[in-house]
Amino acid sequence: MKKKIRLLVLVNWEEQGRWYFYRRISEQFSSVQLMQPVLYNFIPAARWQQATIWLSEFYLPLRALGVRSSYDVIVSWSMRLGIWYGLLNRLFRTRAAPCHLIYDFHINPTRTDPAYRLRLMLLHAAIPGIDFFLSTSREEAVRYSRMFNIHPERICFFPMIPPPHYCDVMPQPPGNYILAYGNSDRDYDTLVHAAATLPVQTIILSQRYQPRQPLPANITLVTQKTVGDELINLIARARLVVLPLKHSAVAAGQTAMLEVMALGRPLIVTDNPATREYAVHNESALFYTAGRTEQLREHLHVLLNNPAHAETMGRKAREVSRTYPERQVAVFCRVVEKILS
Repeated sequence: MKKKIRLLVLVNWEEQGRWYFYRRISEQFSSVQLMQPVLYNFIPAARWQQATIWLSEFYLPLRALGVRSSYDVIVSWSMRLGIWYGLLNRLFRTRAAPCHLIYDFHINPTRTDPAYRLRLMLLHAAIPGIDFFLSTSREEAVRYSRMFNIHPERICFFPMIPPPHYCDVMPQPPGNYILAYGNSDRDYDTLVHAAATLPVQTIILSQRYQPRQPLPANITLVTQKTVGDELINLIARARLVVLPLKHSAVAAGQTAMLEVMALGRPLIVTDNPATREYAVHNESALFYTAGRTEQLREHLHVLLNNPAHAETMGRKAREVSRTYPERQVAVFCRVVEKILS
């Protein structure tokens, strides 16, 4: 039986009914409405689409404020949406106002530029207008509770999930290459140094990486954007995948990590608060400390020299990744019931 709870979810993309989480929570609650940007698809320019999405993170909170009396819970599905609605909710708080929940609550402790400092100031001001915080890791939940004076009962780790269609891809015979991919927070220089003398090819997919020196003969950089089935096939056929990240203190890389795990490939990933949530070292992934070239090189040799262990680790990762979709829904339902009780 559906719970008699009305939800409004603010998203910064054009949702067309394919979002797994939305479909699942619609089965749990009596009313789940999405508020999303207005995209003018007849204007094909990519920059225009980016601009409309950016603007939506300011006008959607205003629209939500106008209709909030019709809902029990408002969910902001991005930090910027949550900050702006939190500010409005604080300024125009009423007794009948719905509870406000923010997803993907995290900060980057390595950034000190003026724009980011301003964002942190706005976040501090918005905190009283946010009732519950879904964080990217347990470690960060404890840290942010202290940093922002948030009661520990108002913040928790909320797991991400792999793309559901990745879980449906059948296992494929592995090729003889190492794959690394992604643009944000990547440290490909460390990977290049670690893999330079390996007897297998390493393929790096990135539009942002600019090598500081000529790449070794066994390393190929692909700057053409690779998405969809082409990316899935490259991951699924890799002998192993490496996700080298810049910092061990910054939550990053978990999206790609879950993609690799869902496809059952052996994985080496930088240890950070977020990546630690999804795998166990030497069981479903190998972790290394950011910037530690020798440690990464050792992990590469371990998996290349022990293919049976590598494949067992990949299968374990695939099994674990399949538990996250239902776990995510269960956590969300518990949080909603908790803040309304």
